[in-house]
Amino acid sequence: MKIIPIPAVLALAMAAGCSSMPTSQTTKDLDVAPVYTQEEKDAMTEEQKVALYNESMSQEKNKVVCRREEVLGSHFRKTVCKTQGEIDDERRAAQDAMGAGRGLVGDPTGSQ
Repeated sequence: MKIIPIPAVLALAMAAGCSSMPTSQTTKDLDVAPVYTQEEKDAMTEEQKVALYNESMSQEKNKVVCRREEVLGSHFRKTVCKTQGEIDDERRAAQDAMGAGRGLVGDPTGSQ
């Protein structure tokens, strides 16, 4: 089984112990998260790791959501993991882009 990294979340989790990092709700959540040995981590599935991480998050936007997506031009699928906040930001950006595109069309009747 190929392990797909959770980029922003893992980077944040690894840096949580760094004293130069500002204290936010996310880092406070990570400070109280349970600690597992490397053997316990190796024995867990990706789904179990994500579920444990999400249990330690108090804010919905910091929870991780993983989906299986098809690779463009292929029948293969890959696992993509993002925080709920990232998903919401991408959705808003797509809606904004669609709205901006509609404004460029002009009057469909041709009379202005």
